[in-house]
Amino acid sequence: MIDIKNPREYCENFIYILDKKKQLVKLHFKPAQLKLYEIIKEEHDAGRPVRLLVLKGRQLGTSTEVEALYFADTVTRENVYTIIVAHEEQATSHLFEMNKIFYDNLPDALKPMRKASNAQELVFENPTKDPVVKKKYPGLRSRIRCVTAGGRGVGRGFTITNFHGSEVAFWPKIMELLLGIMQAVPNDPDTCVILETTANGYNEYKDIWDGAVKGENGFRAVFLPWFLDPDYVMDPPGVVKWSEEEIRLMQTLGLTERQLWWRRGCIKTNCGGSERLFRQEY
Repeated sequence: MIDIKNPREYCENFIYILDKKKQLVKLHFKPAQLKLYEIIKEEHDAGRPVRLLVLKGRQLGTSTEVEALYFADTVTRENVYTIIVAHEEQATSHLFEMNKIFYDNLPDALKPMRKASNAQELVFENPTKDPVVKKKYPGLRSRIRCVTAGGRGVGRGFTITNFHGSEVAFWPKIMELLLGIMQAVPNDPDTCVILETTANGYNEYKDIWDGAVKGENGFRAVFLPWFLDPDYVMDPPGVVKWSEEEIRLMQTLGLTERQLWWRRGCIKTNCGGSERLFRQEY
């Protein structure tokens, strides 16, 4: 888990990402990311191994934040093994490329030595082939590995420090994969497991989530809804007749008319007019 003095400060000063316009910008935590960060910090400061289930709306930056925090941990400590498992090959490649961008844009003074790897892996150790030099200057001997769910033996044979499961509700054989992974993560306060996803109906992730909500397993349930994102707003065209459901959302959640008009448009355009699908995705 992150043991640098202020991981948020590290991320917001030294980590660059591609934004939605494909522009290279410094990472700046948005409200949903800040909420997750505070929960991670709360668990870690309490001396507990961080074990979080995160149910999220789309495009809140959750994966980016987790990748950045894990990257910061891996390039500042020795013998850290971080593994990322995504639900499909394209997502795996995307998360690996994200970590490469993190590394390539670090200030030179902060870049740890890096050894070449043919896999989707960043290995932070001395690349020299001279055993005498390598023994004296081994480097961090930490690594980040990105793999796709469904591969045999994912997580087995290693001791994992940080684990990020991305879109876990869309993994094949969720429990089978998690069984192998969780045995590889020590019950240590300097370890972190974050399993994040958008909803995918009733499956094994839903069972784990329900167990966490009831306090029946070792995970803490974290819900990040769409309205945490300040970009999810749209100006309504004058006076709008709101539905009973929209009025209820105003009253119970404090949503603004701009948020509700965005929601109405998203349901119509992105979710085929289905409120059920909107609730699943956002």
